[in-house]
Amino acid sequence: MSKPANTEVASTPPPIEAENPADELARLRYENEKLQKINRVLMRRVEMGWGNHSDAYQSFEDAAMLADKVKERTYRLQQTLHRLEESNKELEQARRDTEQSQIQAEQDRQRLRDAIESISDAFALFDSDRKMVMVNSRCADFWRQHNIEFELGVTTFQEITAASLVVVDKDAKAQKKVGVHHDPIAQTIFKLRDGTWIQMQERITHDGGLVVVYTDITSIKLAEELRYETAMTEQAELLKATLENMSQGVVLINADGLLETWNQPFLSFIGMPDSNVSRGEEFARLMSQTPAAQTLYNALALDQSQDTPFMEVETVLSDDLVLLNRRSLIPSGGMLFTFADITERSRSQQALKESEQRIRLITDAMPALISYVNKEHCYEFVNREFEKWFNRSRKEIINHHLRDVLGEQEYNNLSIHIARAMLGQAVNFEIEHSRDPDNVRISNKTYIPHFDEQRNVIGFFALEQDVTEQRRTARALKHAYDYMEQRVNQRTKKISEINLQLRNEIEERQLAEVKLLEAKREADQANESKSKFLAATSHDLLQPMNSARLFADALNDLSLSDEAQKLMTSLSYSLENLESLISALVDISKLEAGLIEPVLDDFEIDDLINNMAAEFAPQAKSKGLKFKVKTTQKLVHSDNYLLARILRNLLSNALRYTNEGGILLGVRRRKQGVQIQVIDTGIGIPQDKLSDIFREFNRLDAKKRRHDKGLGLGLAIVERLASVMNLSISVSSVEGRGSCFSITLPYADIKNQKAKPAPAPLIDRFNDKLEGARILLIDNDEEICKGMETVLGSWNCNVTSVQTLEELSEPEFLTELDPQLIIADYHLDDGDTGFDALAITREHLTPHPPVIMITANYTNELRQQVREQGYSLLNKPVKPHKMKLALSNLLSNQ
Repeated sequence: MSKPANTEVASTPPPIEAENPADELARLRYENEKLQKINRVLMRRVEMGWGNHSDAYQSFEDAAMLADKVKERTYRLQQTLHRLEESNKELEQARRDTEQSQIQAEQDRQRLRDAIESISDAFALFDSDRKMVMVNSRCADFWRQHNIEFELGVTTFQEITAASLVVVDKDAKAQKKVGVHHDPIAQTIFKLRDGTWIQMQERITHDGGLVVVYTDITSIKLAEELRYETAMTEQAELLKATLENMSQGVVLINADGLLETWNQPFLSFIGMPDSNVSRGEEFARLMSQTPAAQTLYNALALDQSQDTPFMEVETVLSDDLVLLNRRSLIPSGGMLFTFADITERSRSQQALKESEQRIRLITDAMPALISYVNKEHCYEFVNREFEKWFNRSRKEIINHHLRDVLGEQEYNNLSIHIARAMLGQAVNFEIEHSRDPDNVRISNKTYIPHFDEQRNVIGFFALEQDVTEQRRTARALKHAYDYMEQRVNQRTKKISEINLQLRNEIEERQLAEVKLLEAKREADQANESKSKFLAATSHDLLQPMNSARLFADALNDLSLSDEAQKLMTSLSYSLENLESLISALVDISKLEAGLIEPVLDDFEIDDLINNMAAEFAPQAKSKGLKFKVKTTQKLVHSDNYLLARILRNLLSNALRYTNEGGILLGVRRRKQGVQIQVIDTGIGIPQDKLSDIFREFNRLDAKKRRHDKGLGLGLAIVERLASVMNLSISVSSVEGRGSCFSITLPYADIKNQKAKPAPAPLIDRFNDKLEGARILLIDNDEEICKGMETVLGSWNCNVTSVQTLEELSEPEFLTELDPQLIIADYHLDDGDTGFDALAITREHLTPHPPVIMITANYTNELRQQVREQGYSLLNKPVKPHKMKLALSNLLSNQ
């Protein structure tokens, strides 16, 4: 009974390995069946009486364990079945996704075909082996139209490109551009034989394939050609307009030497009219027609310099015109010539060269080392002593770095001082240096920074003086002092006595120095007091002179005997010299005392010039000289009064030193301003005396001109007045032929320039208006009143004079008199002034007549006050001719 049971249990099981859920399920089923068989066998044994045996309980435990294993294996079998069902679901979902992806891929391929077909360009796609994969209909139609065979999957990019070369215009240059991006894009532009322009773009795909797009750009190329032609036409017109507006002369000749184009400045330089020049004319023949043209042609040396690509040469023409001539070869054949007027630059360069030579002479004569270093620490200037010390030529120093000239060690020693100088600090220091061990020198160096207009340091000046001997002397003195100090204990008493003597001597010297300073201060105070005294008492000095001058001029108008007339002439001449001397002394004293300051204003320069001409033309005529005037209507910014005094002094000098010929008072327009010149044909000034004529009490040929009683102060006053107005006086002269004095005034603001009314005819400005004119004279000096009444009466004027404000304030006096013009003296009695008197006339006279204020006060405050009131100003002593001119002008304007 047991054998069959044992045989069934030991039956061979299937393989246990399960590589997938199905195999594992089969194995679990097999084990489950096996356990069920074992369970049945055991149950049968129990039923057959195994319980009576001694191992019955053990068999029962085995059966229970087998039951647990069956239960566990059953649970594991259920889990495996569940996982198997989930795997089946995932496989099904993957199958459905694959089908959906295939449908989507097919849709994408169709969209790609539709997109390729929708573009206006020809499109071709090649795989990584460059075999044709896809083309759109436009590309296929193009190849079929030109009988180019192709087959998808067979034809390569190289084959289709080679087959397409037959339709390309080989005469047209292809243009190829390769992109620089991460995915390179190559562009090629070529022209077909039928005139069509094609742009071929090649792009490599991510999988190594190639996309080629063919675009028809014929319309774009035609538009570009049209724009190019239009631009070239505009450039030609612009070039022509530019040539005509250039200040340089320009001429272009072709490879055959024929004239192509030119501008007007070129014709002006060669002195040839435009009508004599035509395009295509031989350039060599053209340049032989005038002397200027021949000179320029010879300077360019065209026969000897045909192979030189660029040539530049300066040429001086016969009229001192300096031209910079440039000639350039044109690569396509021909030459371009330019001619620039560099006359001013050439003169400036010559003046700069002469100035540099003078500076070089001065610095080379100095025993110190002088140099200039730029901001790159390179030398730009050294003097001769500098070259000798370093034993180098100027070429070996200029434009070389400090380190190269001084040496590394010395440059490092000086670097801290150089850095301070480049920071804008003036540096002074002493340093030891040597060219060789036996020649150690001590130098005192000074570095002075050089600033530009923006206060930036652009370099520094270096001055180096050898103080070796001074320092050696100082050391020797110190050594002697140390030696003497060793003996001080032995000679204490004697040294003390010597020190006492030295102290006494020092005290005496200090006392003498104090006395000298006191004496100098007293001298300065005395000089200042003298100047202020002369300036303050000018009224008292000039008052009697003015009276005497008026009486003398009144006598001149009377009929006198010949002897009396000679005496009168001598008296007038003496008074004129005395007036000139006093005026010059007063002017110098006021300038030294600083009492004259400019009052700047805008005024017409021709008004002042015409006034000067009216004043000095009669004087020149009486001396038998010609007096010419060249003026211009231009508004300038200066002090009208002080400028008039300068011109009067210059014109007076010209009259004094000119015996024959004439005088020219001219005005020129310059870039920087209006230049006034006084030119005479007098005795001239030696060149070595040009700088001396502006000194006080300096006269040329004083011994030969004893009849001229001047003090030599006229030009000194001119120079100081110009300095007060921040102007400069220049002079040029040729001895025996004459002199030219020039002064330049700045232009006024153009916004202030207004149209100048035409001047009244000269016939209305003189005697016609003086006839019967009612004039009120206000002056506290009875003699002045008598003299003025006599002079004005000789001009047929009706003069009424008053000396006090009380007379002027009498009832009905002014209204009954009704004066046409008032002449008032500034200084009246009891501290009253002419302004106080005019305040009374303004209360009674409406409208108020014009006023001439007469004074010996030259201060700017008074001038400004008179100008603000609208009055005219005459300074004492008054010249009758100038008075007559002022009266005529004021009465003519009524």
